[in-house]
Amino acid sequence: MRTLIQLIIRNHRLVLFVLLEIIALSWLASTHAHPRGSLAKIGMEISTSWTGAVGRLIDYKNLKENNSSLLIDNARLRTENMSYRNLSTSGRLFNSGDSWTSTPAEIIRYSTSFKNNVLVANQGSLAGLQPGMGMLENGVLAGFITEVSANHSLVLPVIHLSTTWSVRLGYGGAIGILTWSGESIEYATLTDIPLSEHILPGDSVITSGFQGTFPSGILVGKVEELIVTKADEFQSVTIKLSADYKRIHYVEFLSKAGTLEIDSLLSTSSR
Repeated sequence: MRTLIQLIIRNHRLVLFVLLEIIALSWLASTHAHPRGSLAKIGMEISTSWTGAVGRLIDYKNLKENNSSLLIDNARLRTENMSYRNLSTSGRLFNSGDSWTSTPAEIIRYSTSFKNNVLVANQGSLAGLQPGMGMLENGVLAGFITEVSANHSLVLPVIHLSTTWSVRLGYGGAIGILTWSGESIEYATLTDIPLSEHILPGDSVITSGFQGTFPSGILVGKVEELIVTKADEFQSVTIKLSADYKRIHYVEFLSKAGTLEIDSLLSTSSR
């Protein structure tokens, strides 16, 4: 007992501090309900943090499988929608006789900093892909296949100097040629639009369907700016591309029954 008293005397400052802390906490707990609630909330958050972390790890483990499943479902829904989207004034479908199908894939390599950018997809001839098939990124025009191997495809995107695209201003507007200037990967130029065509910023630009690579009505981009000079007979339009080449990953390739037959006829007639 004597030893305990001597220890308390030697550490009287520490003991006094502890006693005061106990008194203060007791008073706070008895007179303020909100701090008690806050402390309880913090405790609950700490106690459940480990469970949340484990759940996130499990979700991350299955993320690739879930993304692939969603990609396949999206491809199926988009191609089904292609047959019912465009209605003529008579109420009949423009493309009611078309039979477009799609094949999902992933872009595994790509470039965006060159004048002639290319992309590589992880599907090829074994998956039914062929040169000339169009590629969609998130449902919008993004490129077309130029070469295939058994398991890979080489894709030329819009941001390639040698590509040209037949597009239309809206569903009933003029048809023009879309090209890339080699500058920003977010913009392209639409040319050969008559001066009489009334164009406003924000107007949609869609595929015409004339190249056979895509059905008509696939979104390409939006009108950003008009370029007109007095000497021109046509006006040019700067288009903000809808395809996001900075984040391109999951894509789908389109094919249509009879396309090879039509291409063969066109090739024969041009000889």
